[in-house]
Amino acid sequence: MSRSDLARSPRSAPGRPGFRGACRFLVLLLLAPLLAGATCEVTDIGWPGEHWPGGIGAILGHSSTEHRLVVREVPPDSPAARAGLRVDDEVLAIDDREVAEMDLEEVIERLRGEVGTLVKLQLRRGDEELELEVERGPYQSR
Repeated sequence: MSRSDLARSPRSAPGRPGFRGACRFLVLLLLAPLLAGATCEVTDIGWPGEHWPGGIGAILGHSSTEHRLVVREVPPDSPAARAGLRVDDEVLAIDDREVAEMDLEEVIERLRGEVGTLVKLQLRRGDEELELEVERGPYQSR
């Protein structure tokens, strides 16, 4: 199967996780131990499987040394944008588990989930703390 065939395969259809998304996820998991103490960008990407996995559609920056998770980008049509997430929001907790207690793998695990399910985010926006529920949507190609 050529690369162009793979790009057109059903696994790469819009809204479905594809080969590239799975590879990006595996690369993130393999590199995570090497990035300990580094700041890295987290894109909540998909995993091919039986169910339709999804995420919040935002790009987040994770610092394992500072134990912080900050929103870097919110695409306009993403579930994160629909829920009201904004650039520079700091995610304090995901489903009542504090980000400061999580490593990169757990952050990814908690943001991922079946399309249509909700994830609760506790945020700091400036001096204000707030809570948003984001309905996970299908992964989109960038």
